[in-house]
Amino acid sequence: MGRQAAAQQLRAATPEIIEAYRAALGRLGSPLVSREDIWRQCRHQAQSIVAECAQALEAGKHAEPRGVGEYSRLLGAHRVVQQVPVSESVRAVEVLWQAMHGAVTEAVDRVRAEERLAATQTVSTAFRDATGSRLYQGIRGYEEANRPLAPEARERAPGASADAAHAPVLDLLTLRERQILEAVRDGLTNRLIGRRLDISEATVKRHLHNAYRKLGTSSRVQALNKAFPGQG
Repeated sequence: MGRQAAAQQLRAATPEIIEAYRAALGRLGSPLVSREDIWRQCRHQAQSIVAECAQALEAGKHAEPRGVGEYSRLLGAHRVVQQVPVSESVRAVEVLWQAMHGAVTEAVDRVRAEERLAATQTVSTAFRDATGSRLYQGIRGYEEANRPLAPEARERAPGASADAAHAPVLDLLTLRERQILEAVRDGLTNRLIGRRLDISEATVKRHLHNAYRKLGTSSRVQALNKAFPGQG
């Protein structure tokens, strides 16, 4: 018995936790389970949070993996396109904790009796840290995506001309720019897009900048709305 066994127990319970989480969101009528693409993103976040809690239980402290903030910020921007209010993400935190509660209790029971209180507090703190940082970055992304394009940015964008407005939007882009925007639509970060296409992150950023310029936009969400209208 010990922290390692407890962490393994919590990891093994992840599928049951996720199923309970989805069922609870469904009972609440949450839009987070209304479409498979939205639920897939939500599930990924939940699985990552459970994994961080298990790691904290084993190590005795929480450590946030790299890329979590960037992904959460991008996901917050996607919620604007998906028309999912940010309040749903806030509510989902409580729903996930309730779904985890039984599994956490069973896992902590594998720790020596004199260490169980500390182990419980470790998991609770890790959960608050993991969800808190995601909510913060997600809300930032949501607010940024809701921010209207500045007039000077619109004036600088050559792609915003009247002739371009009548042309098929995707025809304005190169094949690589389309591929990258499709990857953005799938929820990938710049780093993951680079891995998918076997190019550097700097090259991804350059292609995105070119796509924004051609589309007359200044953000990922605005570009998605322009390139893939009605597909958010």
